[in-house]
Amino acid sequence: MAEERKLHLVDLVGMGNLLEALVAEDVISCEERDRIILRIAEKHGFTGYSLSTLAGYGRSKSEVMERAARRKASAPRSKEQDESYVSLTKIAQAHSEDSPGYVIQSWLRSGSTLAFLNLWEKENNPDYSEAGYMELLEKKKTASFTLTPKLWIDRTKAIGMFSKQGKSGGTFAHPIIAGEFASWLTPEFKMLLLKLSLNRAMPLS
Repeated sequence: MAEERKLHLVDLVGMGNLLEALVAEDVISCEERDRIILRIAEKHGFTGYSLSTLAGYGRSKSEVMERAARRKASAPRSKEQDESYVSLTKIAQAHSEDSPGYVIQSWLRSGSTLAFLNLWEKENNPDYSEAGYMELLEKKKTASFTLTPKLWIDRTKAIGMFSKQGKSGGTFAHPIIAGEFASWLTPEFKMLLLKLSLNRAMPLS
């Protein structure tokens, strides 16, 4: 996004949840998680107490897996995705507490976002409808058209995201997709993840 904003403590909650999911999926290590958190914290003046309580800084892999197991045990049995998927709504609330749904819709308006989702679904979803994706691309050319998570899921049979109603509801996504969403919201987060992916051994500088 064009205008840089200072992060608030609530941002750490969303980032902490996302990074913990990536650690649990073995996408990044605990050490890499801590380096990302520390770099962001130093720039925005967060305290060590905030890091440990809100972002999970210093949490061991065994603690991460124990927390993942507790979430899995309490997750609704009808949705396997609930066990590991990350709440995009909570991440978006850090940027727009009153309208997180609008933030997610803005993300879905990006052609690069849809291209990324299309690639993820083709690699992970045997029932994915690429024809539905092409249909949505055409409709997106119309100024009055609004693409919502539900519409994306219904038209393409996507499994990378799901929405649910209720007190703990919202839009949830696979950790890789959630990482793409967080990268779109926070350029510095994207930069740190790219550095890790380019060279896992390179110090963050």
